[in-house]
Amino acid sequence: MSMMQNNAQALVKLRGMTRADLETRFDTYAPVQGKIVGALYNADTDGMKNILLKFNPAGVVAGLKILTVLTGAESAELSVNCEVNAQELQANAGQVDLKLTVTEEKMVNKRAHQNDLLVPFDTLTALAVRLMDEQPGVLVCVDDQTPTEVAPETTLDKLVGEDIKGVLTDHVFYAPEQLASVRADSLTSGMIHTLKNEHCMVHETGEELLRLRQKSCGKCIFCREGLYQLSQVMQDVSEGRAKAGNLALAEEIGSAMTVSCNCTLGESAAQPALSVLKSFGREVETHYKNKQCPAGVCLSLTQIYIDPTLCKGSGACAAVCPEQCIQVKDGYVSVIDSFDCTRCGKCLTACAQGAVKKVSGRAPKLPDRPVRIKGAKVAVTTETTEKTPRRRRRTALRIERPVHTQSQPIQQTEKMQVKIMKTMETDVVIVAGGPAGLAAAITAGERGLKSVILEKSSATGGAANMGMGPLGIDTRIQREQFNDISVEKALHMHMNYTHYQVDEDLVQTYFNKSADTIQWLEDMGVEFAGAFRYFKESEATWHIVKPENGVIGPRAASAMVKVMTQRAKELGCDILLETPVTSLIQEDGKVCGAVAVDKDGNGIEVRGKAVIVATGGFGNNKDMIEQEFGLHLGEDFFPFQIPGITGDGLRMMWDAGAAKFGANIEAIYQIPDNLNWFLLDAVLRQPNLLINQWGDRFMNEGDMGNTTYVGNALRLQPGNYGYCIMDEGILKMYKKNGPDIADIVHPADAFIAFDGQAAKAVEDNYEGYIEAETLEELAEKLNIDADKLRDTIDTYNEMCERGVDTQYHKPQKYLHPITGRGKYLVGKYYVAAYGTVGGVRINKYCEVLDADGCPVDGLYSAGSDANTIYGDSYNFTLPGNTMGFAVNSGRMAGESVADYIAECEG
Repeated sequence: MSMMQNNAQALVKLRGMTRADLETRFDTYAPVQGKIVGALYNADTDGMKNILLKFNPAGVVAGLKILTVLTGAESAELSVNCEVNAQELQANAGQVDLKLTVTEEKMVNKRAHQNDLLVPFDTLTALAVRLMDEQPGVLVCVDDQTPTEVAPETTLDKLVGEDIKGVLTDHVFYAPEQLASVRADSLTSGMIHTLKNEHCMVHETGEELLRLRQKSCGKCIFCREGLYQLSQVMQDVSEGRAKAGNLALAEEIGSAMTVSCNCTLGESAAQPALSVLKSFGREVETHYKNKQCPAGVCLSLTQIYIDPTLCKGSGACAAVCPEQCIQVKDGYVSVIDSFDCTRCGKCLTACAQGAVKKVSGRAPKLPDRPVRIKGAKVAVTTETTEKTPRRRRRTALRIERPVHTQSQPIQQTEKMQVKIMKTMETDVVIVAGGPAGLAAAITAGERGLKSVILEKSSATGGAANMGMGPLGIDTRIQREQFNDISVEKALHMHMNYTHYQVDEDLVQTYFNKSADTIQWLEDMGVEFAGAFRYFKESEATWHIVKPENGVIGPRAASAMVKVMTQRAKELGCDILLETPVTSLIQEDGKVCGAVAVDKDGNGIEVRGKAVIVATGGFGNNKDMIEQEFGLHLGEDFFPFQIPGITGDGLRMMWDAGAAKFGANIEAIYQIPDNLNWFLLDAVLRQPNLLINQWGDRFMNEGDMGNTTYVGNALRLQPGNYGYCIMDEGILKMYKKNGPDIADIVHPADAFIAFDGQAAKAVEDNYEGYIEAETLEELAEKLNIDADKLRDTIDTYNEMCERGVDTQYHKPQKYLHPITGRGKYLVGKYYVAAYGTVGGVRINKYCEVLDADGCPVDGLYSAGSDANTIYGDSYNFTLPGNTMGFAVNSGRMAGESVADYIAECEG
C-alpha cells in the first residue's frame, strides 16, 4: 500500500479493533492529556507533505485514530496551512468515531499545544500502512518531480544526478561528497533541491534565510534577531564587505539559535548559514577575501565592461540598455557608467564583436570616457569634439648644462660576471619584492601580464615588515572615523611643507590614487585597524594594518605583505627568493631584463618586455651612506637596518642611463639599537630639556613629537646626537598622568615597565641611557663641563618657574623643572632614519628619467628608490607616506608597464 494512495481500508479495519489489538501492532505511547494534532513541523517550509491530505485523507485520519486509542487522547485535530476537503476528512473521522477538528494556521503555536502530541502527516499515513501489515517507505521529492516513496535507508546520492554542485534539504546545504551519508528517513520535509554550478551558494543561503524570515512568527527573540543578523552577514559576504570576524560571529549566533529557540523553525533557522560555512567554506572565502563570485551571480561583485580592443562603436549595446548608462560616440570605444549600471546583462548579447564582458571581481583598468578607435574616421561636425588627453613619451632633448663636480661621489662597481645556467621569459621583470614590487606584480597580473619578482632576501616585504601601514587620503575608513581629509588639502599641505621642491604632478597622482589603493588592499583581504595620526599635530592618514597579534605597533604591516604575496602568486607572479639581481639587460637602448644569481650560485637570465626596479634604497650600505651624506652607520647614525637594502637597484639604474637625483634620508631620531631598548626610547623622548654635547639647548622640545624635526636638528649638532634629560620626579608624574606627547608607535604603558629595562641598561653599561645621582656625576658621565651644565639647567628651571620659555617658546605645559629628584635620567638620541629615499627621478608614469628628463626605454621604478617627493625633509604631518608611496607607485608602475607593453605590441 503506497502512502500516496487513499487508505480507506485502514478505516474499515479500525472499526473492529480494540486498544489491545493495536498495542500488539504498534509501539507503546505515553498517555496524552490533550489532543493528537496532525501538522507539518514549523521547520518544514516546503510543505510538500501537504499532498497527503489530498491523496490519502483516509490514511491521515486512520493514523490519528490509532494514536488517540494508544495514548488515551480525548480527540484529534488537523492543523493545516493549505486548502483541504474538510467534509471528506470529517466523514472519514465519523467512520471510526473520531472526534476531529480541522483548523487553519500558518504555523503551529507550540505554546497552545503544550499538552498535545504533534505528529507530522507522513507519520500518520505510515501508521495506516503498517495497520495493513505493510512496511511504509519515505516520501521524497527532488526539485519539481512528482513525490515518490523510497526505502528509508536510501541515501541522497542515489536520488539526485551526478552533475550537481550541491543539495539543499531541511535548510541544510550538502556538498556532493556528503550525500552518501544522508539517509532519506532523516529528512523532515522530504524535499530535495539540487543546485548546479551556475548557482552561487552565498546567494542561495541569503535567499533561504529570507524565506525563513518571512515564515518566522517573530515572537522568539533568538529566531527573529538571529535570522536578521545572519541575513546581514550573508549580504555582506555577497557584496564583498564581510571580514573573517563576521563569519565567526555568524557561527556563534547560529549555535545559540539551535538550542535557544522555541520551535523547530527557530532551531533549524541557522542551518543555511552554518552548513554553507562548513560545506562550501572555500566559495564563501572567495567572496569576502577575493571579492569574487565564482558563479557570477552576486551583482555587487560582478562588473560588466566594454573591452576597448574589441569595441567597434556600433552602439548596439546602448540601444538595449534600459538605464541608458552606456556612452556612445561615432568612431569611439563605448563606455559603461558602472555607477548607474544595474548589471541586467542585456548588453552582453547585443554586441556582434563580443566586446561587452562580464567579470566577477574588479574590472580591468578602463577609460572613463569614450576614446577614439584606432584607425576610425570620425565625421567632422561644427561642434567642438571633446579631446581625451593622451600620454606621449618625451623624446630626447639636448640641453647645454654646466658641469658640476660632486664631492665624495658614489663609486660605481664593476658588473659581476655571472655564468648563465637558466633563462626565463616573462612580461614584466620586477627587481625586489617589497610593497612596491608586490603591488606592481599584482597590478600587472590584473592586466593579464605575467611577472617574475627577483628578491634578494629569503622573504618578501622588505622594510614593510617593520612598518605599520600606508597613507590614504579621503578613504572610507577616514570618513567613518570623522577624520576625513581631502586630496586638495593634503596636496596643499605637502607642497607648502616641501616648498615646491618636488614634482607636484607625481604627488597629486599618488594622493589621488591612495583612497582607491586602500580599497584595493581591502578587496584582496587586508584588514585595517583604522586611520591614525602619528602625533597630535599630524593628520589621520596612517592606515595601520590590523596586526595579527592584536597589538598595534611595529611590524603590523607584515600581515599586509602576506596577503599581497599570496595575491601576486594567484595572479601568475613567479617569486624567486634569495635571488639577488646583479645587472640589468639593456639591448638597443631598451631595458629588457635582468641577470640574477640564485641561492645555489646559478646564474639566471630573466627577459621581459619591461623592468620595474623597487629595491628600497641603500639604508644598510655603510659606504654609500658615508659617501652621499657624510654619516657613519652605527657610529653617529642609527637607522632601521633592513638586510639587503644596499642600493643595488640604484647602481643598476644609473648604469642603464638613469640620472642620479634626490637622494636623502628619511630622518628621525632614536637611541642606538632602538628595537632592543624600545621602552627606554618610548619614555625618554618626552619634551624635557634637550641639549647637545656643548651643554646648550638647540630647539623647542615641544616639537619632539615630529621625529623629522628632531632628526634634522640633531644633524646640526656635534656628533649628530643630543641628550634628553629628566628626573624620577617627572617620570612619576608621567606614570600618574600620562606622557606629555603621545603617539601611536610608543605605548603609554612603557612608563610602567620602564624601571626594569632601565636597570638592565645600567647593568649592561648601555651607551644610550645614563643615570646619575648628582649633577656633578651627570656632567662627568656626559663629558660636559659641570659649570656649563649647571648654568643650562638653572636657566631652564628659572623659565619653568616663570612659566615662560624666553629662548625657544616651548609651551608652558611642557616646562617641568629638572631638579634631580630621585636621580637624573638621560637618553642619548642620535640622528636615525627609516631608510633612504630617492636616487633616481621618475615621472607620474614611474618611467625612470635620464639627465635630460627623458624616459630610459623599458625602465620603471617605484618605492623608496624613486621617492623624491619630500624635498629635504620627510613629511610626518601626513604619516604613512613612504609605505603609501611604495604601494601606490608600485600600482602606478604596473599600470604604466601594461600600457607600454600594449603600445609596443599594438
